[in-house]
Order: sequence, then structure tokens, then C-alpha cells
Amino acid sequence: MNGNQGGVKLSVVLFTVIILGVMAWFNQAKAESPETAHQDNEETVITPSES
Repeated sequence: MNGNQGGVKLSVVLFTVIILGVMAWFNQAKAESPETAHQDNEETVITPSES
């Protein structure tokens, strides 16, 4: 079994790198899309003007 552990470790590392790459790609696509502008999270505070 010791001879096959290197292949298993390599497979786990490659799988992790692929998953992280896909997650980063989706995050970048989400950040670039105009529909997901952070308008919902912005608060507008209206204060009465003193005149």
C-alpha cells in the first residue's frame, strides 16, 4: 500500500487545485457581472438640511 500513497496524495492535491480554480473563476465572473452590483447593501442616510 505504501507504493500507491504518492498517487493518492497527488490526486488529492490536483483535485483541490481544480476546485479552488473553479471557485475563483466563479467569484471573478460574479464580480464582473453588472447585475450583482452591491446596491442592495448600500444604505442611504438622508439628514435634514439646516437652513
